[in-house]
Amino acid sequence: MKKIIAFILVIIISLALTGCYNDIEKNSLEEYIACIKQNNCGFTSTSIDAPEFFLPSISFLEEYEYLEGTYFLRADDPSRGLFATEGVFPEIALLALKYEEGTYEKAKQTMLDEIKPHGNDFFQYNDYTFYVNRWSNFFPEQFTMACYNDENHTLMFIGFFANCDIEEKYSEDIEGNWESFVDQYYGAYYDFSQ
Repeated sequence: MKKIIAFILVIIISLALTGCYNDIEKNSLEEYIACIKQNNCGFTSTSIDAPEFFLPSISFLEEYEYLEGTYFLRADDPSRGLFATEGVFPEIALLALKYEEGTYEKAKQTMLDEIKPHGNDFFQYNDYTFYVNRWSNFFPEQFTMACYNDENHTLMFIGFFANCDIEEKYSEDIEGNWESFVDQYYGAYYDFSQ
């Protein structure tokens, strides 16, 4: 009888652990701003959207009035990777802010002054120029990046945490596969052709 009860408990625990994931998906700039105001941090524990590693300053979103803003975060429950090797998606964060031209120039200068690049590598995708934030020592597995587009007056901030294996082509040659990387992980949430 004890063996049957132990077997049933193992099955119940396994189902509970694999069937009840606490994934996070946020798609609201207002919620992100409220989270920063309330907690001085972002939504994820990996800091890919933490203002001190993600934005030029904790008050940046209030300092420069933007015309349009988009925020998106996706974080699969870390325990998902313990029980499955497929279907686990890296944590990603994306924040895009479109400005009128004068405000854009000021906001961009603040971004460049406060978010120093890690090395001299800049990545191009259409008119978007990305650079790795100085805090990102584990690129491309974990990083935050700043980005600007002078054509459409947009600043962008992205975060990435590989809580699973990323494709070999990205770990071996991220620069040569940059557009593919951006399309694969961020393309569903932002149109980089605009």
